Amino acid sequence: MKIDVVLLTKNSLRPCLPECIESINNNVPVNRLIVVDGGSTDGTLELLRSQTNVVIIDDSNGTRASSRQKGIDAVETEWHLQVDSDVILCKDWFRRVWKKVTDDIGAIWGVAVPNEKHYYNATYAMSKLYRMSIKDLMVKQMRSERCMMHDTLIRSASVKGIRIPKNLHIWEDDYIGRYIISKGYRFLKVTDPYCLHNVTQNERVQGYVTTGYLMKKCHFGRFSLVSRWLLLAFPKAAWIYIVTRDFQASKTHFISNVLVFKGWLAG
Repeated sequence: MKIDVVLLTKNSLRPCLPECIESINNNVPVNRLIVVDGGSTDGTLELLRSQTNVVIIDDSNGTRASSRQKGIDAVETEWHLQVDSDVILCKDWFRRVWKKVTDDIGAIWGVAVPNEKHYYNATYAMSKLYRMSIKDLMVKQMRSERCMMHDTLIRSASVKGIRIPKNLHIWEDDYIGRYIISKGYRFLKVTDPYCLHNVTQNERVQGYVTTGYLMKKCHFGRFSLVSRWLLLAFPKAAWIYIVTRDFQASKTHFISNVLVFKGWLAG
């Protein structure tokens, strides 16, 4: 059995595109690598063209939503993998995920373990606070109720007919997940398999206001929830520093909750 792999890119050479591609080739039975590119100028396309069985679709004037849509429309296999360009798949990723497939499964998301230093330290400190593993924390935390596409195996029939709103610059992944669920399938989140997520601190901060805005628009979390996050932001930031001595991780955690609250108020 082989599956199509959908990869969205835009100047994705860093932080880890070569390693991402290598992990796909080594751990997934690839039929075609379907790349939807948003107008890369950093060498991303040159690297991808050196691969075999690659289909490159231009979406230079699009959004993440339109890129996801084009990728889904191009899929030809019964199952396909949606994978982000800033992740590295674990060893035997497909073999591990395929063991979890049942007739009612529409999609399976493998937990994204933070691989950036400060993001990892903040997550590590929170795992100590809640007395659970980092993988369990990433699956069970409130924000992970959102459906995500870091490394997600999808039954192609479960997204048949989907039309993703083009204005979803982020959270297009959640829209896909909720569509799958609306079709009567399960969207399963698991700790194994997993991927290493190399998102940078700057990328995380830039999306927090939009995240808060969309949380309100999508009715994901009430005012009491984001208010509690804001109230706990400082003590949690202090805890992160106590455990890790990483001031940047502590600072970013505090700022992120402030920005989510700000976005929620603007929603």
